[in-house]
Amino acid sequence: MLKSPLIVSKSTSILMNIMSAPATDFYYSTKYEDDEYEYRHVHAPKDVVKHIPKNRLMSEGEWRALGIQQSPGWVHYMIHPPERHVLLFRRPLPHMIPKSSSLAKGGATVVGRGQYVLQVGGR
Repeated sequence: MLKSPLIVSKSTSILMNIMSAPATDFYYSTKYEDDEYEYRHVHAPKDVVKHIPKNRLMSEGEWRALGIQQSPGWVHYMIHPPERHVLLFRRPLPHMIPKSSSLAKGGATVVGRGQYVLQVGGR
């Protein structure tokens, strides 16, 4: 069940007011891969589908706010309009991330499709 939103902005109100569905309501595919990426898809329950943007990819914060639970590094990379309830995710295979990269050492945060914010300085 959704709370009535406090209007701040459309995307902010969705993030602030969606009550996360239990993880058992989502179907998580097994992982599959090619030479560069590891992939998986997630089927969202019907009550969550109406909150999935129609014409853009979601940030990690947005898909986590919907209740999707995955380990770090996954990026929502594609929209398949006929099946909006199926969300397509990918992340680089470990051998594709340069060993000298801060990402390989866990020092980066995925912020969008193939974009990373590197953390600089001590933890």
